[in-house]
Order: sequence, then C-alpha cells, then structure tokens
Amino acid sequence: MLKFSKYILAILLLLPLELNAQLQEMFRNSSVSFGTGANYYSGNVGFGAEVAFDKWVVSTVAMRAQIEANFSTGHSSAMHLYYYGHADIMIDLFSALKGRNPSDLWRSYFLMGGGMVHTQGDNDFCAIIGLGAQLKFADDWRFYAEASCMAHPYDFDGNEASSAMMALNFGLVYDIANNPTRSRSREETQRFGNDWFFNVALGCSSVNYGEITSLGQRAKLLTPTFEFGIGKRLTTLWQIRLCASGLYAKTLEDYFSYYNIRGDIMIDPVAYFNSTTSNPKFSARPYLGAGVVTRLDNQSHFLITPVAGMQLAWRADRRNQIYFDARYLVTPPRFVQSSLNQRIGSVGIITLLAGYSYTFSPVSFR
Repeated sequence: MLKFSKYILAILLLLPLELNAQLQEMFRNSSVSFGTGANYYSGNVGFGAEVAFDKWVVSTVAMRAQIEANFSTGHSSAMHLYYYGHADIMIDLFSALKGRNPSDLWRSYFLMGGGMVHTQGDNDFCAIIGLGAQLKFADDWRFYAEASCMAHPYDFDGNEASSAMMALNFGLVYDIANNPTRSRSREETQRFGNDWFFNVALGCSSVNYGEITSLGQRAKLLTPTFEFGIGKRLTTLWQIRLCASGLYAKTLEDYFSYYNIRGDIMIDPVAYFNSTTSNPKFSARPYLGAGVVTRLDNQSHFLITPVAGMQLAWRADRRNQIYFDARYLVTPPRFVQSSLNQRIGSVGIITLLAGYSYTFSPVSFR
C-alpha cells in the first residue's frame, strides 16, 4: 500500500510540470494584437477596433482568432455597431517561397477565414480575406497594418444582394515566447513544396431542416456527392486543405443542384500521442472549416457556411491513404427556401464519404 501511495504521489507531483510544459508549447511562437482603424461599408466611412490571438504553427503558417467591432452606417441611415468573431489562417507567402530569415524586421501575410457577424438583431455567417504587414521595433513588439474585407451573404442587414465591409487597421503585436531562430524539427514540413496531397471521394448527403421529423424522411432525401480537394500537411499534428464538393440535393418539395467550396483545418491527435512515428497507420482527425455554398437555381445567392467533421484514415504507405469522412455543413435557413421559419444552425447538409488521398510532392515525414 505504501509503495502504491508513492506512485500516486509521484504522478501528482509530475502532473503540474507536464501541464506547464504543454502550456508553454501551446503559447510558443504566438502573439496577441490590438488595433483600430477605419472601415467602408454601404457607401459610408466608419471606424472600429479589434483584438486577436495567433499562433504560428510553422514559420510560414499561423492560425488566428479575432473579435472586432465596427461602427458604421449600414442599409439604414443610422450609425450602429457590427460585431465580428472569426477564425483565420495566415500565410507568409514570401517566406514560404524564399525562406524565413530570423533577422528580417518585416513580415507580410495573406489571410482568409470565416465566422459570424451580428448587428441590430441580425445574425449571419461571414467570410474574411485580407493582407497584412508587420514591422518589428523592439524585442517583443511589432507594428502592424492590415487591409481586410468581411463578406456578408445576401439578405444580411437588409441588403438584397451580397455585401462587404472593407477595413484598414493599424496596431501593435506583442510576441509570446517568440523563437524565430528555431530549426525545423522532424515534426514539421521541411519546404514549401513538400507534403502536398490531393483527395477524391464519393458518398451521399442529406439535407436537414425543420420539416424532417423522422429517420425515414431523412433517408428518402439521400443523394450522391462527389468531392475533390488539395491540401498540405504542416506538421505531424496539423494540416490544411481546400475542397470543392456537391452535385444535387433534394428537400421534401424539390430537387436542386449546388456546390460547396471551403477550407478546412485538420488536427491529428493520434500523431500527438504517438511519439514513435510521424506517420501512424490509423488516424482519427476532427476538423473545422468555412466556405461558400451556392444553389445553381439562383447563383447570385451564395451563402457562407461553417463545417465540422471527422475523418478516419488508414495509411497504406507514406503517400497513399484511404479514409472515411463524416461532416455537417451548417447553412443559413434560407438555403432550403422553406415556407416555415427555421432556426440558424438547424439547417444544413449531412455528408458521408469514402475517399482516397495521395501525397504527390516530396514527403518530409518518415
């Protein structure tokens, strides 16, 4: 009993050290930023502020979470606030192509992402693209300037067509445990041209919305789906991809054709816990993403959609793998054009796929 108690005590003493190490790893090469600037929306100029947290997963790709508030005149004549919350991918294209020099004071990046926008009781999904640049002026501080475009789908804020808010912001970035001189480890992609893959998949999908009350009704709405994607493995843990999917779908009333284009961020927990190999045979990868979906019977009405899913994969060798994919694509209620009122989040497309993935570029991971 005494010997067993010693093991328990040792675990309790070592656990805080392990948690502290994990927290240090999570915040390494990350930063917080805050800024303010001007915006242009619906023919009027306004102003706003933003705050963000980002982490550079590799030296050329980062993930960012940002919230911002913009004061502007929308479809109505009154000034009011537009609140945004979104997740983005930041890519340092110049460093990816020419290599990262730790002594560089400048850094530039392209960003894209998606999230939600709220104003005066109107909520919807939004997409963001932008360009930014940073200038280091102290050990842990940098100036930044960023130009971005927040795209809204049609019918948001009283607009009959899609709309966008343009913003130009300036501010400060504070680096948390920045280590730009670190060498690439075996867990990271070694070059920009390495670790690119494509995937093809076939499966079925079913539209989900309020009128569907039974599994039998859902089964009657099953339709075939095709998907093609291209992506890059950033580390043993993270990978990103761009996918296009669709064919046709049906509701209880009619058939319609559609397509979906989206970007995903995928994580592989199996690789995190399996330190003996960077290419485990089996993986279970949850992912999140965002994109646009368009009904071909009304192409001007593109809608912005988030997605969440899980991919189960078996790797035959370093380049080839087979996978099964299950996901839920959330769409605004007007996607189904139903006569009944639908809640945001309750309308979407459930998809099941079987696919094949091939790494067509040099492989960094052994």
